[in-house]
Amino acid sequence: MLKRFVVVFTFFALPCLSAQAGQTAEKFQREDAAVLRAALNSRCQTKDGYVLLSSTTVAPGEADEMGEADESGAFSDLKRRNGSAASLPESLACNGARLHREQEIQRFFVRDSMSVSKESLDEAWKKLFEAFPGATGWTSVSIPGYSPEGDIAVVYVAYHCGALCGHGSYVYLRRANDQWKVLVRSPVWVS
Repeated sequence: MLKRFVVVFTFFALPCLSAQAGQTAEKFQREDAAVLRAALNSRCQTKDGYVLLSSTTVAPGEADEMGEADESGAFSDLKRRNGSAASLPESLACNGARLHREQEIQRFFVRDSMSVSKESLDEAWKKLFEAFPGATGWTSVSIPGYSPEGDIAVVYVAYHCGALCGHGSYVYLRRANDQWKVLVRSPVWVS
């Protein structure tokens, strides 16, 4: 009798549970895209050139901590969710942020072909800007982290624009009326 119950459960209940898990994963992917669009919105609205948006997510710094500044718990989730890189959806691209493969961007900065001097970095940036006319730099983003309630999100955003040009920050967002709005940008590095 127990065997029969297990068989019936396996054939009928597990597919339903699996479908629910798939719907939950899809919801999170849609939610992630909505958060990332809101975090990149100011970049998408710019009329001054465009940034290359890396197609691969970037992890926040391992040593980065928000401590008591993050009472929401979103930062812990950000660290947890960014254990490995993920691909960004094409839907994140806009006029001010054009999605490009990470390899297309990084090929200019391959360490084997250049020394570590500032001049070689300047040359790499010059080649990147020649290859992508109108580009002002490149941006990488993390997968968002969420508060347990799901109303606060945080994203790591890094912007690079030259050998001594760029910044990285954590962008905190709040969901209000089913839309994500930027609360604060917390800088963590400037070059």
